[in-house]
Amino acid sequence: MRNEVKIGILALVAILLAFWGFKFIQGSNLFSSSQVFYVEYTDVAGLTVGTPVQISGVNIGSVKAIQLDQQKKQVVVTLEVKKNVNIPESTQAYITTVSLLGEKAVVLQYDRPCFGDGDCAESETYLNGATKGILASFLGTDPDADPAEGVKAQIGEAVDSLQWTLFSEDSNNPIARASRDLAVTMENLKGTSNRLDRILAANSREIEETFGNLASLSRTLTENEESIASILQNADSLTENLSGLELDQSIEEFNTTIASLRNTLDEADRAIGGVSSVIADVQNGQGTLGKLLTSDEVYNQLNDATLAADTLFTDLQERPYRYVPFKSRRRVLKFDRKDEAANEDE
Repeated sequence: MRNEVKIGILALVAILLAFWGFKFIQGSNLFSSSQVFYVEYTDVAGLTVGTPVQISGVNIGSVKAIQLDQQKKQVVVTLEVKKNVNIPESTQAYITTVSLLGEKAVVLQYDRPCFGDGDCAESETYLNGATKGILASFLGTDPDADPAEGVKAQIGEAVDSLQWTLFSEDSNNPIARASRDLAVTMENLKGTSNRLDRILAANSREIEETFGNLASLSRTLTENEESIASILQNADSLTENLSGLELDQSIEEFNTTIASLRNTLDEADRAIGGVSSVIADVQNGQGTLGKLLTSDEVYNQLNDATLAADTLFTDLQERPYRYVPFKSRRRVLKFDRKDEAANEDE
């Protein structure tokens, strides 16, 4: 095959691919069957070839052509729709704005779907056309209605929802609870204010007398301002005199006395410790006093000595002649026999 033929075939394929790509960009697919519908509009501002055709937000085709009929002052728009999509005869084709940048789309709307039993629009037929403004497009309202009504309705719903959220008694919103608490607080303040008014009205005379006494006190202070100043001056002098005293020397003497007292207490503590030691030795039977208190033998000996001394004193009282010096033994025995005789007579 010659090179010229190859180049021709390649150029033809390139042209076909470019044409198919151009149609594909416009929304048309040369390899799939489609149906065509016409719509008449009075104004198609912003609508271009390739603008998508949608039903419920799903692309089902695109705008194939836009033609101006100057005699009728109408614009005929050709819509290319997929073959398997059923379009009812009552379908309305709205030109709407689908983005804030002004992007357009043709939206098909109908009340009741069709199922191909003679109630669907045939290809190459006309559909009813209309245009939705920006507000109607975004709010989803009727294009023939006043857009302000839709805005007012949306704002009214928002205000009602906000009012219920913030001020309803059944709302659990923190702002609603705070609002209810504030209302209760205001009612309490109102009641408190009323009670305060009644108290002031009932005690107005006492309040006037109190303010009168305050005024009298103020006048008295004003009249005795010089005396008060003198008293304050004397107080300042007294403070200066007190600050001039030899407090350091007094504190030092006091500390010396405390130290002497501490030494005395230490000596008393040591003396008490010695007494405690002696008492402990006595309790343990050490020393004469301890043995006297704890030993039965010493007690018995002391008891015997006491009895002997008592007997001696008794005999001394009854027979003193025995203890007179220079008495002979014979005379002592004579007196003893007399005493025994006297005792026998008794």
